[in-house]
Amino acid sequence: MSTRPRAQVLETLSRRAFHEALPPEWRVQDPHRQHGLDARVQPFGHRKALGPAFFAGIEATDDGQGDDTGVTVTFRAERLREYLDAAHPVMLVGFHAPTNGLFFAWVHRLAAAHSAEERMRWDFQQTVCLRLEEALRAREPDELLEEVRGFFGAREAVPEPAPVRVRLELPPGGISQEVHDAVASWLDTARPRVTLESGPAELVLEVAADWSTLRVAYSDLHHALPTSLPPEPSAEQAAGVVRLIAAMALSLAGLRDDAAALLVEALASSAWPGSTASRLLLQPVVWNVLFATEDFQDVLGAAEILAARELTPQAVLAARVGLEVLRSRPFVRGSEAPQRYRAMLKHLLERTNEAADRGALHAHLAQHLRVSGLGREAVHHLRLAAMNDLGHLQRDDWWSAMAGALLLRGCARQAVACYTYTATLSEDRRVTALLARAYFRLRRFSDADRLYAQWFDRNPELEPQRVLEHFTAPMLEQLFGSGHRQVGRAWKRASEAIILEDPWLQLAALQEALQWDPLCELAWAHYAQLKADMEPGLGANAWLARAILTGHRDVTACFKAMESLNHASGQAPGLLRISLLWFALRHHGEHFYEEAERQLTARSGGGPLGGYMEYLRGLEEPARTFFRHLDGTDEGLFPER
Repeated sequence: MSTRPRAQVLETLSRRAFHEALPPEWRVQDPHRQHGLDARVQPFGHRKALGPAFFAGIEATDDGQGDDTGVTVTFRAERLREYLDAAHPVMLVGFHAPTNGLFFAWVHRLAAAHSAEERMRWDFQQTVCLRLEEALRAREPDELLEEVRGFFGAREAVPEPAPVRVRLELPPGGISQEVHDAVASWLDTARPRVTLESGPAELVLEVAADWSTLRVAYSDLHHALPTSLPPEPSAEQAAGVVRLIAAMALSLAGLRDDAAALLVEALASSAWPGSTASRLLLQPVVWNVLFATEDFQDVLGAAEILAARELTPQAVLAARVGLEVLRSRPFVRGSEAPQRYRAMLKHLLERTNEAADRGALHAHLAQHLRVSGLGREAVHHLRLAAMNDLGHLQRDDWWSAMAGALLLRGCARQAVACYTYTATLSEDRRVTALLARAYFRLRRFSDADRLYAQWFDRNPELEPQRVLEHFTAPMLEQLFGSGHRQVGRAWKRASEAIILEDPWLQLAALQEALQWDPLCELAWAHYAQLKADMEPGLGANAWLARAILTGHRDVTACFKAMESLNHASGQAPGLLRISLLWFALRHHGEHFYEEAERQLTARSGGGPLGGYMEYLRGLEEPARTFFRHLDGTDEGLFPER
């Protein structure tokens, strides 16, 4: 047998063995042979990528340098040096044909196992003989995944995601080549994360022969979407629609930011008054592409393009997406995006005279202002929304938003009236909780407790702050009673109390202030610590009340309240702990853990902190799981670490 056929047989056998050793769902590709690598492996499970890809260099031998304990293979030193410098994990694989043995080693670990002198010699050798002794077939998939993640973790690197391969199938002849070229040029801006292929691909876009539908196939998803195109469209019309639907498909495939950026490009080139693309933009499902993105600039860019071209209904839909993105992305609120968003809405209001559109824009603007804490402005625009479109007065979300805005303004009685009417329009339990909170702010603790109990009973979708108020309302009722809040008088007395030097006199004065207003933040900011020092048995209740009232800007209160629950057992303290953690992380993020470490270090005199920090971080996953229904809501601002 000649050398060449023998080498080909060995290569075929080694590749087959490598494929068989990996889980069946893992995808093995070989587009990188020109770089000295034989395979790119993307771990998949249940049709979803499980983690970053890794690469493999495979060498086979049929001589006697192998047995059931390992195999000795020869690699070119130049290839090995490239592998050592690679930004991705590389697996060296050796195949021993006589025993069908398959052994491997990770290059980054292999280097560590050799001395500096041995590695130095690799720079001057043409080939390197390596002994591989880890059996690939014996390794569990999770172990391999963990080793790949460990490669990136050790380098504090972010692995490059696998590119999404797209295949576009168009009807033969006619305008198809022009459409294909236009879509290819459009997709080229997203390289290397997106590639247009003529062969196998993860994402397939197939246009019907009469251009009426476009079938999207990705993983187990198969949808035929109407294009609204005529039987003989122009190339420009067809390319515009294909680009819009392709952006939707790329978002489904996980390329959310790229899909949003591509959608904005498609709008700039195709969304003109009277165009088929502009009619397609009236479908709300298209705007899911922008809702999924992390880049709010794309949302603004889309809305501004549509507004400039006087495509007002489409711009209103983009504005609605903008509101939802602002509500669900806490990091956006600290940028200039909210101001740009408000300016864009006002610009749209200046451009349209359609009453329904003006009503919707005023409502979007009011919702954004309310979420931003601007109650007075929110009330104004909610009124204008109803004046332009009386249909808002039949909607429970308008009344609920008005109640929330009034509560921000301090108009608790009017808020109660609005929430009460909202309850007649909706059976949503959240309305009961919102009404309870309004009663809580009005110092009607018994009414708040009654409504919170109704909301709490067998409710699978609780909210952390409502849980905390539910458990605190009875305590405030018992200590201070319900009645009228004397806010100014309480604040003045608390201001006098905090300058007193005698702690007992200070405690008494603060308690007097709280008798006038049990929700006086200034009083609680000092009262909780004094109460905990002088009457440790009541410290937990005092810190819990302080955390609820001042915790949004007082990280110490959050930590002290959490710590005060350390020795309590049972379901209620457990629920309070995860509610407090969610509340603290929502408002303070990593600063909560930093404050906890500072407090514990000061107390221990710089000694070891024990396991309490690990305990706190360990509560994070149960909190995320229990309150997972809050994702994408005003309450769901739990930052990712």
